[in-house]
Amino acid sequence: MSPASRDAEIRDVRYQRYDGQRRGRGAAVMSLARWGALRSLGARRGWKAKAIPITLILLAVAPAVIVLGVRALFAEQSGIDLSDALPFSGYQAIIGIVILLFAAITTPELLCPDRRDGTLSLYFSTAVSRREYLAGRVLAAILPLLLVTLVPLLVLFAGIMVFEEFPLAWFWDNWDELPRILAAGLINAFYYGLVGLAVSSLTARRAFAVGGYLLLLVAPTVVGGLLGEVFPDSEAVELMNLSVLPISFAGEIFPDARDDIPNDLWQWALIYAIVVGAAVLVLLRRYRAGTDG
Repeated sequence: MSPASRDAEIRDVRYQRYDGQRRGRGAAVMSLARWGALRSLGARRGWKAKAIPITLILLAVAPAVIVLGVRALFAEQSGIDLSDALPFSGYQAIIGIVILLFAAITTPELLCPDRRDGTLSLYFSTAVSRREYLAGRVLAAILPLLLVTLVPLLVLFAGIMVFEEFPLAWFWDNWDELPRILAAGLINAFYYGLVGLAVSSLTARRAFAVGGYLLLLVAPTVVGGLLGEVFPDSEAVELMNLSVLPISFAGEIFPDARDDIPNDLWQWALIYAIVVGAAVLVLLRRYRAGTDG
């Protein structure tokens, strides 16, 4: 032992009162949501963890940027009608694989590390309840997903308005598209986020969560495609396409796409509610009182 170590002393080990601002339980939920969302996007992690989400976000916005860029560079030559070239109703179908992969990458990061590292008991030993923890994680899954389900549509909407000869007049004639865009973004974010969290709650391994999530959504889609070949006149088979179910449901919100999407709006809404409801039940069961999730 060095002389410096022998002379070291510990002074003032008393507990101190917390004198900072005290906020409500809602602040705890929002804190879980904020830091969970940032972590899923790669905050405080290596560059590889940041590169994949950022790349997927850029890919989601790319179709809108490309069409708007062509319009800006070749306005006179192209004569492009941006509303027809890239309709709001079909945008999410174009980037569907990007949305699916983004959810598969980000949602396991919200639950699997807590289960693997045994930190759930630390959360629940505080004033945070299981339901509040779960609410924070659900928000943390949905908010980043809006970057690929909602933001690209808003970019497209804003770009079209800017390139119009009379932007304010165009906005006045098309403002009713904004509620549809918002609804479409939320429909997709809730679906992919809740299903991703439900799968992630079943394992502590992120690789298993990603694989299970993709299998759960893609396998029924493959089966539905095979059945569609056998029963080409059956529109009900399309309802099995779980990987694109929310995209089809959201597309039905836009009047211009209703004739192109099989089945009625209520049918898509019913299957959507069943899948999302099942995901919520799985989460509530995994994080019910008296368990460690």
